[in-house]
Amino acid sequence: MKLALDSHYTIGKLHLCCEDYGCHGRTPLPHVILADGCSAAPDSDVGARLLVLNARRLLPQFMRRDLDASGRQAQHWRLGRRVVRSAARQARDMGLHLAALDATLLVAWCDGVTVHVHLYGDGCILTRNRDGMLAAIQVEYAENMPYYLSYLLDRQRWALYQSAVGDARIAQRVRHLREGGDDGRLEAFDTPAVFSFPLAAFPTVAVATDGLHSLIEADTGARLDLLEVARSVLDFDSLDNDFVRRRLRKTLAEYGRRLVFNLDDLSLGVFAAAR
Repeated sequence: MKLALDSHYTIGKLHLCCEDYGCHGRTPLPHVILADGCSAAPDSDVGARLLVLNARRLLPQFMRRDLDASGRQAQHWRLGRRVVRSAARQARDMGLHLAALDATLLVAWCDGVTVHVHLYGDGCILTRNRDGMLAAIQVEYAENMPYYLSYLLDRQRWALYQSAVGDARIAQRVRHLREGGDDGRLEAFDTPAVFSFPLAAFPTVAVATDGLHSLIEADTGARLDLLEVARSVLDFDSLDNDFVRRRLRKTLAEYGRRLVFNLDDLSLGVFAAAR
């Protein structure tokens, strides 16, 4: 199966510097890794890069084809802990506060048949099935407070987080949005956000930071529907090199002419099986 792969990240209209970062590659297996630094944390743009680059280095050790769904859930936090501890050592060497690592991390990889996604914090997954139907999974947290990997580094911050989100047993919300409606469920704050999508059923699988849901109409202040945005950003003319970068830039330019702007930084990575 021929697989097209690309990613791109861009700054939001309300930001002075881009706190998103991302990368993609094919060695040893196709992968996309994105991060979204917390705007309230100092140097989170650097922290986002540290998380992505450490995840890229460590991910090959966790690319196992033989695991079932429960096995992937079991290794979710093992991967996350390895990544954030490695990034923390580098942050300390740079003289940064560990809050610089307050960032969402999205890790996706393909074993040749299935795309596997690990979300650490909030974010979106977009899919298009064989019939062309779009769907999205949106992971959010109570009080708009994502559960960052950096909280694993400090027991006091870890405990304070659980107090701040109210009932930590239902602090994670997973929404499934479809063209015919949506549904969702509430989970404990630390429930592994792990998803798998067989390419035979879902030829297009994309991951995105929550900036995908930050497009606002300047005149009304209304937020665009996530599936509407998904439909636009996945409308590729071709799957040639840099196809995500080209489409995302074109989409944002088209929205801009309508006075619709992404207020937050936005990152998008796509796995697309050749048609």
